[in-house]
Amino acid sequence: MTDLPPQPPRHPLEQDPEPSTPPVDDALTSVSTDPVAPQKRHPLEQPPPAPAAPPPGSTRVNLRIPAKSPTIAYILIIANIVVFVIRLISPQIDSDLVQWGANNPVRVLEFGEYYRLFTSMFLHAGIFDGLGRYEFTNVLHLMFNMLVLYSAGTEMERFFGHVRFGLIYLFGGLTGAIFSTLLSDPNTYSIGASGAVFAILGAQLVFQYKHRRLFGVAGRARLQNTITLLAINLGYGLLANATGGPVRIDNWAHIGGALGGAALAWFIAPFYLVRRHPDNPADLLAEDINPLKGRYAAVSLYFCAMLVVLIAARLLTNNRLG
Repeated sequence: MTDLPPQPPRHPLEQDPEPSTPPVDDALTSVSTDPVAPQKRHPLEQPPPAPAAPPPGSTRVNLRIPAKSPTIAYILIIANIVVFVIRLISPQIDSDLVQWGANNPVRVLEFGEYYRLFTSMFLHAGIFDGLGRYEFTNVLHLMFNMLVLYSAGTEMERFFGHVRFGLIYLFGGLTGAIFSTLLSDPNTYSIGASGAVFAILGAQLVFQYKHRRLFGVAGRARLQNTITLLAINLGYGLLANATGGPVRIDNWAHIGGALGGAALAWFIAPFYLVRRHPDNPADLLAEDINPLKGRYAAVSLYFCAMLVVLIAARLLTNNRLG
């Protein structure tokens, strides 16, 4: 999609995490243990063990958060770049791939070409203009989406794991494409990975919100940054379309992707219970109490809901056309 793409009182174990999570099986961060009053907890959250006889003032303990090395994010980045390079072979190949794979309401709803909802996520603005000449500024579309996928996607995959991250990217991107199909001008051809990228940002927003106490001041700052990034990109898209430029931003894909990623993350994102580390009693361990294997029903219902929406939209389109 031509688009640009992220208090309550402090808990005794609330922390300020390190600037980034290392891509290892045990990410290590520090936790501040300043005594405060009790607070209301999330329904899934359990009280972490209190430190024994904390000294006056403030001390710091280590919190280990299990993390995965990002793999799916890198594969997706490579796949998008490979498709772009293939299109560089000639203006004809470039045009044929866009005509075949771009998302278009008429082709999807009237002719049943549902594959376009998926293939459009791997196409970006081509490097050739309408006359077959090079237009290098179009590379910015691909670069910006891949930059956000690299920065936000690799971080989220470390916490979410490969399968959860892949599901959010795929289903969130498809949700953005469905929004675009249902709500865009029928003559519009839409391409770009930004619907899926916005799904990652939406999931990141939910994850940071649910762990705003665990990650402390730095976590709340990241939450604010994600909200600001989403708002800026949505605002830019609306402004760009309002000014009537030659390239229009698919804001419906952005909105649908962000909502889809947030909805999925609300149910399948990891949720951490803090306890004493079994091997290092002086440290704390964050244990995920919301594993994916207990959420397959929610993922299945989400997928079925997308199918129902598409089928209903096609039936309505066919009835309207007589």
